[in-house]
Amino acid sequence: MRLTNIKSPETEKLQVPRNLAQWTGNRGLLTLALDAGQNVQWGEKDRTLPMQSAYQPKMLLTLLTFCYASGIYGSQDILQAMQTKDSVRYICAHNYPDWAILRKFRRAYRSQLEQALRWVLQQAWAKRFDEAEADYLGYEWFETYLNANLDALVQGRLELAILMDGVESE
Repeated sequence: MRLTNIKSPETEKLQVPRNLAQWTGNRGLLTLALDAGQNVQWGEKDRTLPMQSAYQPKMLLTLLTFCYASGIYGSQDILQAMQTKDSVRYICAHNYPDWAILRKFRRAYRSQLEQALRWVLQQAWAKRFDEAEADYLGYEWFETYLNANLDALVQGRLELAILMDGVESE
């Protein structure tokens, strides 16, 4: 059964917003992004950046995870968010990377970004249902739908970031 062909109040509640803070609140999304790094598999070589950098991989992972989950994709847009959004400044802790560092990190740590975004999306879904905004009890297809679409949602957000960076560099 494909949900995309079904229009009902129940299936509309399952649509993932561009900014997951609509489901979790900004503070809740920040907490999820901070926790995501604890749920990512890091290889021994992944604990340091493969370039000269003053930035810790976990901070950059948290930053990009939060931004992509918030609907902020382009590296230039993330730089702007560092100046205007308290949550983004909090993540950076006065250590602001430039756009090139963000792009290099995204390429070098794509697997970890995928894991972190997937975990944040799962938690946001769970939070939405725990707060009874959408009742999925009795919907046997829900878990299948969630698992089938989670990877597509994660890939879509990463591809949007790549696309936005390509547009910004022109």
